[in-house]
Amino acid sequence: MRLLKTTAISAALLATTLFVSTPAYSQSAPHGIAAVVNSDIVTIHDLRQRVLFMMATTGAEADEASIQRLQRQALRNLVDEHLQMQEAEKYEQSISDEEVNGNVGRLLSRNGADPNELVSSLAAAGVSIETLRDQVRSEIAWQRIVNGLYGSRIRISDAQIDETLNQITANASKPNYRVAEIYIEATADIGGMDGAMEGANAMIAQVKSGAPFPLLAQQFSSAASSAKGGDVGWVREGELRPEIDTVIRQMDPGSVSQPIQVPGGVYVVALVDKKISEADTLYKLKQVTVEAETDVAKARLIALRGELSGCETLEADVSSLDDVSSTDMGELKSSDLNESIVTALEKTDVGSLSDPIERPTGATSIMVCKRETTGTDIPTRDQIEDRLLDQQLAQASKRALRDLRRQATLVVR
Repeated sequence: MRLLKTTAISAALLATTLFVSTPAYSQSAPHGIAAVVNSDIVTIHDLRQRVLFMMATTGAEADEASIQRLQRQALRNLVDEHLQMQEAEKYEQSISDEEVNGNVGRLLSRNGADPNELVSSLAAAGVSIETLRDQVRSEIAWQRIVNGLYGSRIRISDAQIDETLNQITANASKPNYRVAEIYIEATADIGGMDGAMEGANAMIAQVKSGAPFPLLAQQFSSAASSAKGGDVGWVREGELRPEIDTVIRQMDPGSVSQPIQVPGGVYVVALVDKKISEADTLYKLKQVTVEAETDVAKARLIALRGELSGCETLEADVSSLDDVSSTDMGELKSSDLNESIVTALEKTDVGSLSDPIERPTGATSIMVCKRETTGTDIPTRDQIEDRLLDQQLAQASKRALRDLRRQATLVVR
């Protein structure tokens, strides 16, 4: 890991470079006030330490434009952290030093960094490791609060799990991608979409210069994954939002994308690794057939969706119906079925009838009695539930922090 692009620059020279264009941040008032967050004060020293830390660990240039961008991001981060710690105090959350140290260690290990070397390198640039510890402490506290406030309220239904499982099943044999992300939100304070695009390009330039992607994500990303260094984990083709999915398919492992604009902001994604899973889907199926003119038969089968209660009672349900019959198809693998049938089954919930399939003497629908995806890297229902819960908690976290910002008394000096 390349910790310091500024290693050869003395702490004094780096300190002189910082804030040179902004009189309010002159070193003559190192403990002046940079911002007031409700009853808390963010000092110029706090802000300067955070900017120095960001420069040292991400390899940002010491030019005026970079420093101004870093100052804006650092101040926003510090304001958010004060809001988060104020909530932690409100809910009497206490974060131990051992927990903070453990999280810092895991963050550094993702970058291949030696903690002792990092501390020494930061000290050479006039930065205290406490600036990282403070950031990590607020992340732990906030996650604990969000889980406590919203974790028990969020319910993941069987229908949501089924829908996700259907999607995974449909993409089971497609490539898997290990992805990391940085999301720059197009907020007014950074200049909207133009500012987000500028920030994304700066992230790409720093990665190409050797800055660790995880540390950039932790410092600059607005995505919930920032606390994990931007790590999204393994995802299948088709699971990401379309703008990102299209780009990922063209990337090679170890590469970083160009800016990907989406509504509300800009993404930069890194493709960490790629693999192809071997998977198949085992179905237990029954067939329902209507002998009639094709359009009539199809309409009848669609109507039967609301009348048939499931596989266990299917034979009894259709025995009294004219021109309707059922057949047990047994267990079949998706690889043994033709593509049109597989496509129909992928969109069909367990216990339901597929869309009608035309035949010379009428139409047929297939009832899915059981669906089991087999092969490598197929998540269990519990794992899918955990993933969906994490996604909803991330959204709740984003909304809660946004509400705190709106309600806060914030004065920037």
